[in-house]
Amino acid sequence: MPKVQYSIHCIVAATDFSANGDLAVMRAAHIAQQHGQALHLLHVVHPLDIYPELMLTFDAHLKDYERLKKANGLASLDELAIKIRKDFDIKVKTATRIGRTHVQIAEYVESVGADLLVVGFHGEQNVLDAIIGSTAFRLLRLAPCSLLIVRNGDIVPYQQVLTAVDFTIGASAVPRMACAVATTAPIEALHVFDLKQETLSRKAGISHTEVQHYRDKATEYAEDTLAKLVAELNEKRISSKVMYGYLPETICDRATEINADLVVLGKKGKSSLQEFVLGSVSKTVASMVSCDVLLT
Repeated sequence: MPKVQYSIHCIVAATDFSANGDLAVMRAAHIAQQHGQALHLLHVVHPLDIYPELMLTFDAHLKDYERLKKANGLASLDELAIKIRKDFDIKVKTATRIGRTHVQIAEYVESVGADLLVVGFHGEQNVLDAIIGSTAFRLLRLAPCSLLIVRNGDIVPYQQVLTAVDFTIGASAVPRMACAVATTAPIEALHVFDLKQETLSRKAGISHTEVQHYRDKATEYAEDTLAKLVAELNEKRISSKVMYGYLPETICDRATEINADLVVLGKKGKSSLQEFVLGSVSKTVASMVSCDVLLT
């Protein structure tokens, strides 16, 4: 069987010129260099940062765009592009937008047909962020492509990747994207058997023997299914592992155990209300781990 080639064709890095934004740009440039692709640098200015009294009615002021660029430091985007071209020997395209940050980023990503969006991690800065999510987490719902949230302080090739795999349709997309972003690192494909089901079964009065029988059957199925998925990927650097536990905690603990510098997860579609009330595995893991997180 010929080796599968994993490639990324269009990469967008969103920056706010912060230290975390710089890390995101450097990581995106590194990935673009690996794949021989151009990098799109995007900066979004919120209209309230320019004219606080105008709210969202800023169309009449677009004629002052060049003045606004200078007043708000946007000229540094071109300077950053020059540095990236020189340091990584890649093509760089720049773009600026005015509006709500996560909306403008998502719209730009869709307009250029990006495969990968790279952003820095800022966490939840205030009560509003805690309720509706920071820019990175809002993009989990809006971005039409894979999202890489950068937390690592050193931009070097990834050394160890953990990818959490379920058995839904399209599950192979998660380790495939891991292969594309981490082109040389060993990758562990992890399936977590969620103990919540066992807990509910015991509370319902199901005997220990029956629960153990179900676990044995589930383990056999999980190991076989995961082994087949890994075999289809035809990548010797991918290993497989089945564990038991509660999903976010087990994924985070395993990432720490193997010293992963990249965790790769699938994005699950939930409404804003569901995420607020219930949370999501992807968001929880992205918040808890101390390394880069790729959501695809």
